[in-house]
Formats: sequence, structure tokens, C-alpha cells
Amino acid sequence: MRRLLPLLLASPFLLASKCGRKVDDEKVDDKIDVPPPEVALQVAAIDPSFASADQSFAAEVFGNGFERGAQVDIGGRPVDTRFRDDSTLAVTVPALSVGTYDVRVENPDGTRASLRKGLTITQSVNLGNRCSAVTVRFGFDSSVLDASSRSQIEGAAECLRGSTDFVRVEGHCDDRGTTDYNIALGQRRADAVARYLVSLGISPSRTQSVSYGEERPISSGSGESAWAENRRVEIVPGGGR
Repeated sequence: MRRLLPLLLASPFLLASKCGRKVDDEKVDDKIDVPPPEVALQVAAIDPSFASADQSFAAEVFGNGFERGAQVDIGGRPVDTRFRDDSTLAVTVPALSVGTYDVRVENPDGTRASLRKGLTITQSVNLGNRCSAVTVRFGFDSSVLDASSRSQIEGAAECLRGSTDFVRVEGHCDDRGTTDYNIALGQRRADAVARYLVSLGISPSRTQSVSYGEERPISSGSGESAWAENRRVEIVPGGGR
């Protein structure tokens, strides 16, 4: 006992822990809140980064620090801009003349960033007759290509292989489901068609898939016949309407 006493007296932490008492609670429980690092606004790329003159087309702008309400301008000209997330903006580029263009993003707070000469517009060359638009139908809540759909896409690809047109692949839905769900479903449909076009020999650099969800119906009625008309993908040669 005499040997243990000096050891216990010299070790108050040991004694306290043996008795079940917390030691220096304030230091143990103290936490330092570290604010998250600020993400600087940056424009990294636009896809596609080249296109034919005098043709409108859909594109995506990639970077960091994008905020909801951000605006893209190309060559100093504001373009239709849709926020997807803090690293992606969807845009509709209007018909432009031959040249190179800066791509600039401005957030609602006024901060700006630019990609110098990010977009190149070249002279359009048509190797034959302009291909016609093709509409591919889908089943309810489906992005699966059936035999009829594949046949339609194969027919479109046969013409597109003989031209240099850019191709916008538009996904559409009926008005059932939420807006966000239909945007995602329309994108899955467009991506399925675009992938099949690529497998048939159409260069990925010539295709751009975009979803409009339920926003662009071709039938304003309700019921299965109207819904079936609106569940579709449109293959639009020449960059779109």
C-alpha cells in the first residue's frame, strides 16, 4: 500500500478516470468550426467546342462555382442558359458566323469568368441533301429502344452519314410526373438514341442530347393518345429549330 500511494498521488488523471469522472470536459468537447472553402468561379470548357456557321445548337458549359441564375454569353451576346448544377450549365447557342468566340459566365452576384476562344465556328459544308427530322416514340416511363425505334434511328443514320450536319437529339415526356423527374427521363431517352446513332457510325462530336421534359408537348390533350404523342425523342439535323 505504501508503494502504491505515491503512484496514485502522482497520477491524478489515473485517479479521476478510475472514479469515472471526466477530465477537462471543456477541452475534450471543444470543437472548432472550419468554414468550407470558397469555390472560385471558373469556366473550363464548352461541349461541343466547334460547330458549323449559321446553325443554332445545344451545348453544355463546364466549370466550377456556377450559381442558380447564372448567365452565359458567347462573344458578348447573352444566350439562353439553364442551370443544371454548380459545374454544368446548359445553353442554346444561336446561329453564329465563322470565327472564334469567348465563353463567359456571370453569376447573380456579379462575379464573372471567361474561357478565351472556347468556341470555334467553321464554315458549314453540306455533302448532300439536308436530312429530315425523325421522331422516335417511347413507352410509358421508358427509355428502352424497341425494334420499331431502332429501325427509325437506322434510317436517320443512313442519311446523316452522308452529311456533316450537327444533330440535336431532343428528349420529351408527357405531363405526368414531376418536372425534375421528366427532365431526367427525357435525358435518358435522348442519350439512348444518341448512343445508338454513334454505334451506327455518327461521330459523337456531331451529336448533342438535351432534355425538355414535359415543356414542349406536340399534343395539348390528355389521355393515352395525347401522352403517347408526347413521349418521344426528336432527331433534329442541322443543330435544331
